[in-house]
Amino acid sequence: MTSPLWRSLPLIVIKVVLCSYIACAQTFPYEVFDTDLPAPRVYRERRDRLREMMSARTTVVILSADVRNRQNDVDYEYRQSSDMLYMCGSPRPGSVLVLLKDGFAINGRVFNEILFIPERKPDEEVWQGVAMGPQEAMEHLGVDTAITAKDMRSVMDSLLRRTDTLFVSTLPTRSLTVPLAGKNIYAEGEIKRWLKEVNPSCVLRTPINHLRAMREVKDTCELRLMQKAIDISIEGHRAMMKGARPGMKEYELEALMEYTFKRLGSQDVGYASIVGSNYNACILHYTTNRRKTAMNDLVLADCGAEYHGYTADITRTIPLTGKFTKEQRIIYDVVLEAQDSGIAASVAGRPFRAPHTAAMAVVQRRLLELGIIEKAEDARSYFMHGTSHYLGLDVHDPGTGGPLKPNSIITVEPGVYIPAGSPCDRRWWNIGVRIEDDILITEQGPVNMSGALPRKAEEIEKVMTDDR
Repeated sequence: MTSPLWRSLPLIVIKVVLCSYIACAQTFPYEVFDTDLPAPRVYRERRDRLREMMSARTTVVILSADVRNRQNDVDYEYRQSSDMLYMCGSPRPGSVLVLLKDGFAINGRVFNEILFIPERKPDEEVWQGVAMGPQEAMEHLGVDTAITAKDMRSVMDSLLRRTDTLFVSTLPTRSLTVPLAGKNIYAEGEIKRWLKEVNPSCVLRTPINHLRAMREVKDTCELRLMQKAIDISIEGHRAMMKGARPGMKEYELEALMEYTFKRLGSQDVGYASIVGSNYNACILHYTTNRRKTAMNDLVLADCGAEYHGYTADITRTIPLTGKFTKEQRIIYDVVLEAQDSGIAASVAGRPFRAPHTAAMAVVQRRLLELGIIEKAEDARSYFMHGTSHYLGLDVHDPGTGGPLKPNSIITVEPGVYIPAGSPCDRRWWNIGVRIEDDILITEQGPVNMSGALPRKAEEIEKVMTDDR
């Protein structure tokens, strides 16, 4: 039987006081557990490159991601904003990176970059883990100056009085909906109102186009981390192929995939895993993943591991029995041919849409030959999305959309989706196929970074049946 609450109060008070004493009395060492993170010089080189693109009397501000509440007093696991990861690597929420074209004097010293970061609080670290503070940021991230975030407002008010243009990276939360009031509060508007008070002549610009162009072209450190994320993802897809059986739930297939991601060092998935069977394979961004599969189902798995912020994006479509049916194989080979054409068109200097144009031409031609469509333009009913997007710290990474550049990474992911009720022969219904790989653009031609994962139908069948 439990004791009355009043009898426990003295013990509770003692425990609270003791925990507070212990927390305040010790300082946990800050330790970096991973040895393959970008070196401080990599971050410095990126900041220097962006600073070179800035005009005089401009200031660039990079914001961290917001903490998102899951429910009650539990937050979602924190993921830093991609721009912050790219420019300095600070893992802390509440961090703000400021870059200056001209130097700015603080207490007699001149700075051209400042990282505002929350100070370390030993009493919080007992509960939440060791955090990076200003001293650790200067040591591990290579920033010239790191200051506690509580000093940001006074420094920024002074700094912005001599700034002509304020560039702000993508706002983590663009607007806040206030349901009962029936209106939205817009972050950009609030920043403009603040600027008007501090410096009415200062102009706000967001997003930072120079930064988007920089992130489009990957440096050697990024290529290394991207390949790691892709290699982990390949093994996850292999594990799912080998373990897949009719009658499994979609979430069981997802579990095979994501367990392998975690086992090989991935911190998270780069996006919600898409594992759709039968008619769910015809839903482009299906993430419910709860259906029980059946014999002769196709499963479309669009899944990518995230490693140190960088994400892969790979899709394979597999037959649960280990063998494609006749109709499934026909559609699969149409999509494979379209992807081959799209990859071949992924050439430096070609338009960004060149892979899509090449892939769509194949789908149009083949669906006409099969009698699934009557006019070429009808192919849009079955292949309704683009073929490519940039890939990097974000699954849909920023870029210019201009001619393809060496060391940029794009996806090539054509698909054909024929849901039940489509205006074609019933034998094609509920066949959804997408094949997606991550393609590095080089001067010598496209390189399939995820090419180690089987793409051809017979290769997939071999992986799935070898151990059965």
